[in-house]
Amino acid sequence: MTLALMLAFLTPSVSAAPFLPSSTLRFDATPQALREHCRSAKKRAESELEALARLPASARTFDNTPWALDRIVSDLTDETSSDVFLKQVSTSSSVREASGECETLIGQFPIETYAREDLYRALKEYVAGGKVPSGEAKRLVEKELLDFKRSGLELTKPRRKEALDLRKRIVELESAFTRNLNEYADFALFSRDELKGMSEDFIGRLEQVDGKYKVRLEAPDYYPFMENASSPEARRALEKKFGSRAALRNVPVLSELLTLRRKAANLLGYPTHAHYVLEERMARDPKTVAKFISRLREKLTPVGAGELEVLQALKLVYEGRGSDKRINAWDWRYYDSQLKKSRYSVDVEKIREYFPVDLVVERTLGVYQTLLGLKFRRIDDAALWHPEATLYEISDAAGGGPIAYFYMDLFAREGKYQHFSAVPLIMGRRLSDGSYQKPVSVIIANFTRPAPGRPSLLAHKEVETFFHEFGHSMHQSLTKARFGRFSGSRTSLDFVEAPSQMLENWVWDAEVLKSLSGHFRDHANKLPKEHLDRLLAAKTVDAGLFSLRQLFFAALDQDYHAIPPEDTTRVYARFMRDVSLIPMSEDTHPEAGFDHLAIGYDAGVYGYLWSKVYAQDMYSRFKDEGVLNPVLGRRYRTEILEKGSSRDEMDSLKAFLGREPDERAFLESLGARQEK
Repeated sequence: MTLALMLAFLTPSVSAAPFLPSSTLRFDATPQALREHCRSAKKRAESELEALARLPASARTFDNTPWALDRIVSDLTDETSSDVFLKQVSTSSSVREASGECETLIGQFPIETYAREDLYRALKEYVAGGKVPSGEAKRLVEKELLDFKRSGLELTKPRRKEALDLRKRIVELESAFTRNLNEYADFALFSRDELKGMSEDFIGRLEQVDGKYKVRLEAPDYYPFMENASSPEARRALEKKFGSRAALRNVPVLSELLTLRRKAANLLGYPTHAHYVLEERMARDPKTVAKFISRLREKLTPVGAGELEVLQALKLVYEGRGSDKRINAWDWRYYDSQLKKSRYSVDVEKIREYFPVDLVVERTLGVYQTLLGLKFRRIDDAALWHPEATLYEISDAAGGGPIAYFYMDLFAREGKYQHFSAVPLIMGRRLSDGSYQKPVSVIIANFTRPAPGRPSLLAHKEVETFFHEFGHSMHQSLTKARFGRFSGSRTSLDFVEAPSQMLENWVWDAEVLKSLSGHFRDHANKLPKEHLDRLLAAKTVDAGLFSLRQLFFAALDQDYHAIPPEDTTRVYARFMRDVSLIPMSEDTHPEAGFDHLAIGYDAGVYGYLWSKVYAQDMYSRFKDEGVLNPVLGRRYRTEILEKGSSRDEMDSLKAFLGREPDERAFLESLGARQEK
């Protein structure tokens, strides 16, 4: 990054009042005001739908019927987005509770909308007029017609009412599942001796209770502990707690959720919930997904089995004759970490010292600016939900005004969403007055909090995750889709991860990685070459096992959404053992913490690996033509990011690649043997 660019990045904006990138955003609402705002916003949207439905058939146009329908749904989503978002980030439990209620209320709106016979009739009246347009507008009409069909408008009225009630209850259960998990707070207490293997920095930030140290289940505590604590008993104790998060509440919620999803799908004429979901995905049907999982499993199981043997041998060295000679759920992260340290001398904690979060953020922005032809500017007088959050403006490097905004909320805290995500707050789309609405998104992370005299330091894996989430944010920010329905990352779920997964590769490029690094005491002191070389050499260590773990989640998800099991825990244990090759711990209920089942990935978890195939295929072009090639970066921005789902995702892939996509680059990246 040049000095001029760094100065531009660091220069604060000046404003007389806190700045909001959209007039519909607000982060300081009281619980009561939040509830009232959501209710009133929904009522206004319902009134607008009434007006749309009452139009005479002869007066119907694209603008006042299909586009109006998309606008009303999108307007409500935008108007209440911050109300719903506060569930994930507010420090007030009462605000989070009200936000969760709003999420359920607003989540039911599209369900109710596409269950309305008068609106379905209105759309069919427009189509009957013979004025159906082409291109993106035609795609919108087709998608809306399918939505009404999938909502039961071809059913009799009694069965339609039953389907609607089922869908509303499903939304309530999904919200309850995530709320139970987010609100669940537990920890384990360990003696100083049980913390052997942990860094002094890690130990120093832990709260003490009666002479013992409190290790929480949130990511900044849990994963470093499982990777570095040398006591198997301590790791086992923490993993057992982690594997039973919110179990008392969420196991019955999940059982009901799976049952009702299957029942709702059957009502609509689909054999299973998976059939219902996959109709709108690139995969199209469960049979295709099953073949995909089976094909990858066949390729990756020998790779994973070989990796497992290495970990078992290492465990025998560490534990001697007392070893149970198998890798348990509380073992695999630890021995993966030890293997990297012993075979490749990768010292994860030492490497952390070269990735202070402030520098990583600054340099990551620099990489994306170069690659995508952008300019970022921090806005220091922004209205925020927490003092640690930040807001940035995005403009085109070629000049012109702002085109989008994004927030970042990077540090873990109690009550906050416990994972990493990129959340669209305001959708980029064409408004009725002809202007284009500027997108607003949020990157949520859970990095370790800074301590006095020591900044937050990131593991390389966390740097990779930040790149991933930033990729999602750019997908949401750079959209040029005309309609909210197709905006940004609102693509098919088995494609949505591909753009961000592709960008993970940048943190494995030696030059990029070096540029991202700088010791926290002196940023000019880069990651030493010996550490860099070892880190890159260890890239594919246990890649087979990690991919088999993803396949396990994918296979489990498909099974859950075929015929719902009577015992979700027993099925989880079977799939974990058979697919991931690592047994589930006894007396745990990990499915209670499998939040993807309730946040829109139901019957779609396979999409992580499905999209990874496309991600690695796209990256193969950058690998050949330059990872910071601005010409290729602009093509990627134009053909992938800007399009959203305004055209079929496969067409976007072909347009960028210049050919049909394939699996070769993905399998090669994992070390799987390829047939010649």
